[in-house]
Amino acid sequence: MTITFRGISHKFGDQTALSDINLDVKNGEIVCILGPSGSGKSTLLRIAAGLEPLQKGAILLDDQLMADPVTNPPPEQRPIGLVFQDHVLFPHQTVAENIAFGLRNQSKDQSEAMVKQQLASVDLSGMAQRYPHTLSGGQQQRVALIRALATQPSVMLLDEPFASVDTPLRRKLREQARLTLKAANTPTLMVTHDPEEAMDMADRILVLVEGVAVQLGTPEDLWRSPKGAFVAQTIAGLQLLTGKVQGDKVQTPIGAVPIHRITNLEEGALSRNAIKAGDLKEGATVNLGLRPHTLRLQSASGPAVISDRRFLGQHYLALVTLGDLQIRIETSREEALPIGTFVEINFASVEALIYS
Repeated sequence: MTITFRGISHKFGDQTALSDINLDVKNGEIVCILGPSGSGKSTLLRIAAGLEPLQKGAILLDDQLMADPVTNPPPEQRPIGLVFQDHVLFPHQTVAENIAFGLRNQSKDQSEAMVKQQLASVDLSGMAQRYPHTLSGGQQQRVALIRALATQPSVMLLDEPFASVDTPLRRKLREQARLTLKAANTPTLMVTHDPEEAMDMADRILVLVEGVAVQLGTPEDLWRSPKGAFVAQTIAGLQLLTGKVQGDKVQTPIGAVPIHRITNLEEGALSRNAIKAGDLKEGATVNLGLRPHTLRLQSASGPAVISDRRFLGQHYLALVTLGDLQIRIETSREEALPIGTFVEINFASVEALIYS
């Protein structure tokens, strides 16, 4: 089964929420929709679920029309499973009754077998007769997931499903949810605002910014070849700087980046061109993304200063301040300089990308 979005556009009054979104989610594939608040992530999911009318475009299931501006069936008439942040379990029903809710067309034996199978798949076999309020947040979220999967939907839609769960449990739930969805072989579309979650869960990531699809690719594609400032910062963790071409360097407020250390991303992730002096027009303004772990600090007379330093496990993070500009640099334990040290940045081994 493949769910296909073709030319989806949506407005709230005069405000554009989505602009010409095209996407295919194939059988067994998990696609995460990532973007800042107000980017249209949840709007796309609500349109797919039938919770928001489709204004322009079409949604297909295996080339069969499911919805367009004329044909717009309600949620209960769509072969879709929904899981939201707040679980939405029925408080007056047991876990088993919650899971069996959508199985009313099956015999009692079939329903009980499905409930038992689904509970075992997420390590909740002993919870069948418990009520939702007696479960932890993580347990409730697992019940919500298998309740949706029990009906064997053609498509799964997840809207920030782990946002209300504590961080250590969130990682475990992500692992379990991904394995469960993969085992079900169901195409899954998941909304998240957390780049780590998108990298952890997704086979591919669709990045929306102000309702526009700025990039679609695998987590590796986005990390290696980010398109645009949002992807560069949130997925690739790049330090963004703007500079001007001067000879064989790009002059930035914190120093000169050698042009031969810069790569230019081609259209199509993972392919890239090494830039040479002369490839960039003299005086041109260039947007750079620098990988923080490839920057080196050395003591100097200023004017930049280390304004903060934090230990992050495998490395230190040094915050270097120059006027209103703050640069994040990852350093090893041996290289760590104390707060207040005047420094300059060495770009000899920098990995830099040009982004649009």
